[in-house]
Amino acid sequence: MLCLIIFGAILGISLYYRTTNIWMLKNLGDGFLHRSEGLRPIILGAFYRMKNEQNVNGNYAIIQYLAHNFDKQKLYCISQNIDSKNDVPVIKEALIQRIHEGKRKMNDICSWSGHLAECEIASSKLNHITLSTNNDINDVKNGMKIVLEQPVIRVPKEPLVVCIAPMYIYTEWQIMLTGIEAWLALGATKIIIPIQSASNTVMNILKKYEREQKVILRYWPKWPVMNDVNPNGLVLSRGIEESHVNCLHFAKPFSELIAFSDIDDILMPVNPLNAKVGYNLELIHSLFKEHPQAGTLLFEHRDTQLQLPKDSFKDKTLNNFNFDFLNNSKVKQSCNVWRMKTRVIVNASRVDTVNMHESGINRFGYVQVRLPCRQAHFYHLRHSYRNLPSQTSDHIDMSTMVSLLNNQFKHRLSTTLSTISNLPISESRLDTFRAFDECVKAVNNEHFTLKVSRCMTPSACFAKSPSGNMNCTAAITDYSFARVGNDFISAPGAFKFVPSDDCDAPIPKYTNGNSYYLP
Repeated sequence: MLCLIIFGAILGISLYYRTTNIWMLKNLGDGFLHRSEGLRPIILGAFYRMKNEQNVNGNYAIIQYLAHNFDKQKLYCISQNIDSKNDVPVIKEALIQRIHEGKRKMNDICSWSGHLAECEIASSKLNHITLSTNNDINDVKNGMKIVLEQPVIRVPKEPLVVCIAPMYIYTEWQIMLTGIEAWLALGATKIIIPIQSASNTVMNILKKYEREQKVILRYWPKWPVMNDVNPNGLVLSRGIEESHVNCLHFAKPFSELIAFSDIDDILMPVNPLNAKVGYNLELIHSLFKEHPQAGTLLFEHRDTQLQLPKDSFKDKTLNNFNFDFLNNSKVKQSCNVWRMKTRVIVNASRVDTVNMHESGINRFGYVQVRLPCRQAHFYHLRHSYRNLPSQTSDHIDMSTMVSLLNNQFKHRLSTTLSTISNLPISESRLDTFRAFDECVKAVNNEHFTLKVSRCMTPSACFAKSPSGNMNCTAAITDYSFARVGNDFISAPGAFKFVPSDDCDAPIPKYTNGNSYYLP
């Protein structure tokens, strides 16, 4: 007691004579503070669960969102049947799964990733639902209104749809044409391409394919920057896996089979001389027949050095473009005993997620089946500045593929591409490819030191503006947020394409919210 009295006397004297000021007391108090940070999910998409994929009664919605890996996820769906006289909303907790559970979970290098939430809703006729991190009925008004994407239904379904990784600044138009025409020739009926940014040359070509219903363009803008973190630099490979899952749930209602790949990674016959129209469709059907319990087929992909044409770009047009340059392709890797990274093809109704190089969540007991390289594999036609083939590397006989693609493209020039076939084409600026290649190589080398400075994603690399006069287009949206307690839910508004001076997509801005705090 005496000590307490003495301490109080000293404290009183010090305050009276101002030997201790208020800032010193504040600094002492700072030692007891800790940061309170709630959940901050960023919504990427919202879809209906198709009835043919359910084994329980009810109506369900699937919400795809981005969040910090180590947060304990929690989400509630609030919905109300517009035809019901009961005005009490239905509040259901969502079942949440991380898209790539088990991958990159043991460290925080790529600390943000995609998640999938499934919850029961009041009706299958709703246009929107409300999301909250709290099931308290009084907090419903603070939730985030999310529009459910209306499913595209086609009868019969598309036999083979291809989901391509998001296109951004490094897309090269000749490689893109090779990927599109090869997939279409070998059996694909639709190609879905998310766009973050692209040259106007690439966009003009894609819009012609879209008009002919060969290609579906989707928006894939960057994500908003939080008050203390930029998710764009913390999601592996600029969200390829998140994009694939988004494409999967968009395509499920109208697709039987879906392949997931980069634009330069193509399923072709092990011996390209066996190529023919519809080859891939026949092959995939036979493989699923051989493996009836498969939800996912994993195909190895073999790196192949793609030598782009060395023609002068003076007066370059689509009319004088052909695929003869494929005859210069060389083997970089052949089928070995050791296994390579894989590409994924799924039965659309049997899976809920896919990763870049493996399957994710298979449904109803279906499994992934990894196929031996000798049976079937992808050809990764890479235009690369590293891991080049040697002078003695074997050439790949692409003569049958070249003939198939040239004949098909000749027809395309008189139909789909006729209005732009004689327009001059801008030269691709391959100097930006080289810089990105060096960045990826440096990040890869860091992994061997066990000290990694950044997530493996293009946003972590310095993107040089393309030299020369290259006009570009980028995807953009604005974001709204809802604050629920200490949590923030962010959701995009309307999407659109806008001109881009530096061929990179702009960072979205928050334009609406229910709090003076930013997420």
